[in-house]
Formats: sequence, structure tokens, C-alpha cells
Amino acid sequence: MAERGEEVVFFDGRNAFEARIGKFKNAIVPMVGTTPDFVQELESGKYDHLKNKPIVTYCTGGIRCEVLSMVMKNRGFKEVYQIEGGIVRYGEKFRDGGLWEGSLYVFDQRLKMDFSKSVSVLGVCDYCSQPTNQFHNCYDNNCRKRTLVCADCESSVEAISCLDCRTIAASH
Repeated sequence: MAERGEEVVFFDGRNAFEARIGKFKNAIVPMVGTTPDFVQELESGKYDHLKNKPIVTYCTGGIRCEVLSMVMKNRGFKEVYQIEGGIVRYGEKFRDGGLWEGSLYVFDQRLKMDFSKSVSVLGVCDYCSQPTNQFHNCYDNNCRKRTLVCADCESSVEAISCLDCRTIAASH
């Protein structure tokens, strides 16, 4: 793959919000909320121009991109590869010296994982647009949408809420 260089396309196999804090350089990040959404996204035709290019799908640990790779091959994509072990294994091997940029969203209480102390900050605070890679859950137990919030805003707001919940609250 290395000899193919610029021809290779990285295709994010995660939920779109995860890429807000980290992704592969120049990766395509489909605006999907769940893994099954990829079928509709691929059938839309917006990625048909990539069908003859070498594509590397990636996800956190390698499971979701296995599904995505199969879906892509079934829809006519000719060369589809995956990063074995996902972003986690890639980051353990290359730290911040490879093509990965930013933090990795993880599904535990940490909400993110950094591969070095000098990680790039790609995310922006949903309140003030300052740089941050720190997700928080919306305070509304019926929502719990992931929201990027910087340290200053975290300490100054009464309850962290996502944009949707703030919009609803403002309309009442």
C-alpha cells in the first residue's frame, strides 16, 4: 500500500461524531450515526467515484470496518482493505508519528484515548469553538449525545447539554 501513496483513500468506518476528535489524514468521513447507515450512504452514489481506487477502511478495533469492507465489496468497490486491529493497534505501533491525527474516541468512561502527550487537537468546543478533544455526555438521560466541551466551558456551565437539547430548552 505504501507504494500507492496519494492514490489510497482512507474511509472512516465509525460514527461521524467520533471523527470530530481524530481521523486519518485526508480521510473520507461519511455522515452516519450507526454502522447500518453505511448501506444507505454507499447506495446514495456519492462515493461511486472511488470504486476503482484502493480504499482502506478503519474503525476503533477492527470490527465495524470488517462489516463496512464487506458492504463496499458487495457494492462494487474493487480494492478494499482494513487496518488490522483498527486504530488502537495502529496508534500503539506508530503513536503520533503515522497518518493518524488527534485523539481516538473510545466507548468507556474516558471517552478518548491519546497515543502520545503531543496529540493534535482537532475538535472544537460546542459552546465557544475553542480547541478541545474532550467529549462529555449530554446531561439529559433521554439524550446522552456526545458533546465536545472545553475545560473553561465545562467549569462555567451548570449542566452540559448537546446543541439539540439547548435548542429545545431555549424554545420553551
